[in-house]
Amino acid sequence: MELVKEIASKGPESQGNIAIRVDEKSYTYLQLISSASSISSLLSNLDPKIGNGVKRNVDLGGARVGIIAKPCAEFVAGILGTWLSGGVAVPVALSYPVTELLHVMNDSGISVILSTDDPQELPYQKKVHQELMNTLAVKTGACLSLIPPIPSAHLSAKHDHAKVMVSDGPRNILETRNCGEDPALILYTSGTTGKPKGVVHTHKGILAQVQILAEAWEYTSKDQFLHCLPLHHILSSIFSQNVLSVFHFLHSYLSYGT
Repeated sequence: MELVKEIASKGPESQGNIAIRVDEKSYTYLQLISSASSISSLLSNLDPKIGNGVKRNVDLGGARVGIIAKPCAEFVAGILGTWLSGGVAVPVALSYPVTELLHVMNDSGISVILSTDDPQELPYQKKVHQELMNTLAVKTGACLSLIPPIPSAHLSAKHDHAKVMVSDGPRNILETRNCGEDPALILYTSGTTGKPKGVVHTHKGILAQVQILAEAWEYTSKDQFLHCLPLHHILSSIFSQNVLSVFHFLHSYLSYGT
């Protein structure tokens, strides 16, 4: 969370640097945090306990938010948006069988599902995905919301996100409380030797990993990272958390494969 605040506090020039490249598209730090702020507004105006009910500007208070989507910029924004709204992100493998998806969701207590609508999917693929998400929502009693697509950097270069990023949503990003020992992520094991088991990571723990490895690996502003693991994978998630340390440099680039 401190890293999110840091990038939000920088000037437009730094915020406009590329953070992620995927599928021949580029996304800036500004776009990621702006999207995260919009997602935070969406989450904070939902009441997870009553499904489609609405409450205004509610801190989720540690509610579990499942991120069930293909690797994409929206996946990253979904995790950041969950943190901004006071929730705990639970990245879930879209490739899991329904039984394992339900196990992870019930075990972690997911009350909100965030997913995406992939414009590259064929109509029948979209239908299958939507039916799966609806089934999971019905069987677990969770709310289902789609993460708004993030336009590629060159398509939104003229749009001023800076004011939106810093001030949009239920609270000013720079004024978001220090989360410290609050849970940030619940990552699940692969389930090779039994049912997948959840491991809780705190905001303080994630920040410590970022700081330690940034120093140990001596990241510089010229580094680029090829990220090929699924974003729900524990090694991938740890790597992704470490890559967030490029916020300290504000000129680094992250590339990952799908």
